[in-house]
Amino acid sequence: MTSHLPTRSVCFVAPNAYSTLSQREDLAHGGGAERQQVLLAEELVRRGYRVSFVVLDHGQPDGEEIRGIRVFKCYSVERGIRGLRFFHPRLTGLWSAMARADSDVYYQRGAGSETGLVAHWCRRQARIFIFAVANETTCMRVSPFLAKRSDRVLFRYGLRHADAVIAQSLRQQHLLGETFGITSTVIRSFCAWPPEANELSTPEDERPGRVLWVGRLSEDKQPEWVIRLARELPDCRFDVVGQCNVTSPYGRNLAGQLASLPNVRWHGYVPHARIGALYRQAQLLLCTSPSEGFPNVFLEAWSCSRPVLTTVDPDDIVATFQLGQVATDYAAMRQHLGALDAQRAMWEAAGRRGRDYVRQHHGTAAAGDAMETVFRRCQGATRLRRNRVARLFVKELP
Repeated sequence: MTSHLPTRSVCFVAPNAYSTLSQREDLAHGGGAERQQVLLAEELVRRGYRVSFVVLDHGQPDGEEIRGIRVFKCYSVERGIRGLRFFHPRLTGLWSAMARADSDVYYQRGAGSETGLVAHWCRRQARIFIFAVANETTCMRVSPFLAKRSDRVLFRYGLRHADAVIAQSLRQQHLLGETFGITSTVIRSFCAWPPEANELSTPEDERPGRVLWVGRLSEDKQPEWVIRLARELPDCRFDVVGQCNVTSPYGRNLAGQLASLPNVRWHGYVPHARIGALYRQAQLLLCTSPSEGFPNVFLEAWSCSRPVLTTVDPDDIVATFQLGQVATDYAAMRQHLGALDAQRAMWEAAGRRGRDYVRQHHGTAAAGDAMETVFRRCQGATRLRRNRVARLFVKELP
């Protein structure tokens, strides 16, 4: 059996990450979880690790290299016979791609059936499996994103058999322990915004009353609050960034209302490389979600010296460091937006504090250091597992 210690290779099992990796605009774009994994991967490449990704098949060449990262494709979502596609090509394709990556560590983020499949393969192959929380709902016993019983069973199997679990916040760490009895390590989300984001600024007279909302236009993000705010506060201008599922009744209705409001500009999908201009044009970032992990958009706004007005506050960071305002209900949010002009100095000071906060607490170097500590901690347990597998192999020899 080949030795894989010390850890020098990491594979991110992230099926939806190819658009973020390749920066192809013709594909459905990844979210914050995919962005975080790509940033971490790039940091590990800088540290000399052999890094790979397992992603969906979009017709790209298998084993393609992007910025020093090898990319292996697992399966196409269109392929397979209904009722059997879970086993082939999805399970077979996933495990085959993981084998081709041949890494010491496999990192998977976000709750789903893949958590259990990745964990099982890693146990059989005596590799390190690290699971990372992407949203606070992952820490609940009944998550709204795990509707199928099979998904819940596989996810809980994977969670129990992870060599390490990564939480984004102290609250997530507490919930994992309370709900599942799982010990986890907190590694904060991180940000690597282009340097010009901190240097360029929109002239002061262009920003007052301009509010930015960035996210997935779905019910769990409550974008209908933006529509209501825009109607009740006609002096505020709203820039909305995000895609909408216009094939659903909710999506069609939302898209129609966004398009009809004179003080709302709906940009749709905006490539990450070009979204910095929208942050700099805004007076603040608006978050209307009832639940989040640690939003990338907060870090990006603060990196551009823009504060946040938010319904959620991971570990009370916004309130503690005075990086904006927390409004847990619609009335409070409307009141803050209605007083933007009068509170302009307060918002600008919060934005400056946000930039300093990100520099001090959310750099990619700190995240890389924390991940390497997790790798070292996992190696001892995995070495014992490999020894057990080797002993079983020897016993089976004739």
